[in-house]
Amino acid sequence: RLRLVQPETVLADIDQLVDLGARHITFGDPDFFNAVPHSLAIVEEMRRHHPDLTSDATIKVEHLIEHEPLLSRLVDNGCLFVTSAFESTNDDIMRRLEQGHTRADMARVVRSMAGQGLAIRPTWVAFTPWTSASDFLDLLAFVEDHGLVENGQPVQYALRLLLPPG
Repeated sequence: RLRLVQPETVLADIDQLVDLGARHITFGDPDFFNAVPHSLAIVEEMRRHHPDLTSDATIKVEHLIEHEPLLSRLVDNGCLFVTSAFESTNDDIMRRLEQGHTRADMARVVRSMAGQGLAIRPTWVAFTPWTSASDFLDLLAFVEDHGLVENGQPVQYALRLLLPPG
């Protein structure tokens, strides 16, 4: 279920943050591109009010693919990077986690984002109950092969999936 916060409310929050000295805004909801016209309208209006303000957004891999032609609008409006939950390079693990994307999708996103001049900051769940040593090495190889070494925080290579009972 998607819950939209009215643009006026978000923009008023941004105005308050800028008044307090903010120079960068993070749109941290992974459903940021679930309502693209709404999200882009906020980003564009933010840029009109605060032309020097930069931003970043959290966007799901499947939304980055679906809305690939719109990524340039993020760049044009001061977006410096996008965080996205890549999680694993093993497609079987991705299915188990119900991520909705594949290793090939992640590679496509990396290429697309680079073509737009927009950095991708993947997040990983490096260890799951299904992860093997070769899976972890494959994840590290993917990071290196796709030029992502500098794009992630070191802690991303130590995160473990916590499974609740049941």
